[in-house]
Formats: sequence, C-alpha cells, structure tokens
Amino acid sequence: MNILAIDTSGVTASVALLQDETVLTEIFLNLGRNHSEILLPSIDHLLIVTGLELREIDVFACTVGPGSFTGIRIGVSTVKGLALAVDRPIVGLSALEVLAINATGFQKKICPMIDARREQVYAGLYADNGSESLVNILPERLAKADDILESITGDAVFIGTGAVKYRDIICRKLGGRAYFVVDHLHQVHASAVGGLASRKVLAGEMIDAVKLIPLYLRRSEAEEKFISPLLT
Repeated sequence: MNILAIDTSGVTASVALLQDETVLTEIFLNLGRNHSEILLPSIDHLLIVTGLELREIDVFACTVGPGSFTGIRIGVSTVKGLALAVDRPIVGLSALEVLAINATGFQKKICPMIDARREQVYAGLYADNGSESLVNILPERLAKADDILESITGDAVFIGTGAVKYRDIICRKLGGRAYFVVDHLHQVHASAVGGLASRKVLAGEMIDAVKLIPLYLRRSEAEEKFISPLLT
C-alpha cells in the first residue's frame, strides 16, 4: 500500500511517501516560506525519486489541524484535489495525535501541545500503554497551558511547539513529573502522519475526499473580528 502523507499544520511543512509503515522518502522544510509555494514541488520531487506515479498512490493522508489556519487550508485542499484526481480515499489526522505518536515508548502519559499564540495552546492528553495505539484521555482543546496542566496527574511526556514555549511553566508546575522529547520531535513529520495513517487504514478509518474537512479549535481572526461587533 503506497501512502502519500503531508503536514502543513504549522510553520514547517513535510511530505513523505510510505509503503505501509515503511518510509521510502521524506522532505522536511523549515524555511519560513508559504506552504503553497513548496508543497506541490515537494510532492512532484518525491514521486520522481521513488519512480511512482500519482495513480499508484493508494491512500492520501494529511493533518487537518489544529494549527495554522492558512497552512491547514493549503494542506487539506491540496490533498483533496490530488485524491479526487485519482479517485483515492483519504485519512485525515489530528496534528496533536501525530505528535503524541512521536513520544511513544515512555509508557507515560503524553501531552502534545501546539502553540496557539495569545498565551494559549492546542493540547490533548494520551495514555501510552505500550501498544501501537494510544488512548485519548483528555479531549483536544484550546486553553491556557496552566489549565491543561491542572488536568494531569502522574508523570507525563510533553511534546510540540507549545511544550517548548511553556517549558518553564510546565517544569514549575509538575517538577520531576515532566519529561520532554528531543528537539526534532517537537515538530510534526509527514513520515509520522503516514505511519499513523497506515494503522488507520487497517482499522477502516478512511473517508472520501469530498468529506475531508479541517479541524479548527478556534475561530479564525477574520471570524472573530466579524463577530465581536455583533456582541457589543
């Protein structure tokens, strides 16, 4: 099973091609450029180096959020267009769940955090039971880091841009109960998107391209500016 996976949910962008859970090749970019400029050229390059054609992709996978509104829209629309062109299914994944997968192996609670600015994070909490799948024990939400930490008992591994930004607060609140992954795992990687998607496919968790929608845990700035005057 050939899987084309992408992530554009944050400031970085990545694209990977996998056969089942085996990563054939991956491009990870942290250039500060608009994802719309680099996403399709990156996909073209991966197809060329692997010798695959788009019609040979069996499943497409992408993160649908939470994260950057613009990045998510670019990623979702690109994957939908490609999947519709060759009539293939899609696996849409939470960027927080993908981050959590990066921290498996500690057999502790895993708390992925994505910086949402305005002193807030997108976060969730997962249990690592030593198996390939994680159990979601705290619904993903938008909140202040302090509020998320109040919900955590016992040891926990923190991962993501929010964990990096609020590391001092986490350590002050949890002390020796807080653990952190190595630097490069704080970003979402398309190879992890594809690996998780492979497991979702086996569980039958695929959708038609037309049904793929972004996961926004916050209104966009434009929506908030529109609604605010109506509430005053």
